[in-house]
Amino acid sequence: MSELRTCLSMLLGPEVALALNLRRGHGLSFEALHEKLVSLSERDLIQVYSVENEQQVMLACEDFGRALAESRPRGSDTFAYQLTARGGATWEHYARPDWSRYLTAWSSLEPRECVIEANSREAAEAEYRLHEVDGSGHQPVAESKRGEALVPWQATYWKVLPTGYRLRYDWVPRPAGFSGRKPLPGRKRWYVSLALDE
Repeated sequence: MSELRTCLSMLLGPEVALALNLRRGHGLSFEALHEKLVSLSERDLIQVYSVENEQQVMLACEDFGRALAESRPRGSDTFAYQLTARGGATWEHYARPDWSRYLTAWSSLEPRECVIEANSREAAEAEYRLHEVDGSGHQPVAESKRGEALVPWQATYWKVLPTGYRLRYDWVPRPAGFSGRKPLPGRKRWYVSLALDE
């Protein structure tokens, strides 16, 4: 599932499975990967573009070759790809996602803040409770917790849902020796696993 735009360099190199959070890599040679990107683009399922100028979309076959050649593992990210609206709809057709279970969370160092977005306030609050006891180095500051309804909710760069909820909180470093619940209980997958996810 592509929730985020992905740099082409992540598709290259021996650790592609780790980079894409999959159990195994795509197994494609450089040439086969090039052909696959061209095919996906020609079918309007993905769009490859320059990271510096998102308006510069790659369309020609030779553009993809150049984009891949300039994208090196652990190098500077020059080109990226993303699903198109049609690509997102195609993924949904096969993966049959349950968007009511989808949530996302991220944190920043400056400011020290965590953001949780979910389909409902209840789901965001449940995720917050997990953050209170997880083994991460981020201790939520309960007094800083604030939420807002999202109407509509931009769940991913390609998917807009009617409503959502955003919960924010500040965090401080956890005290030395804190041992949270590790591992946290696994979340149920919110979509049907496709070939590379298995």
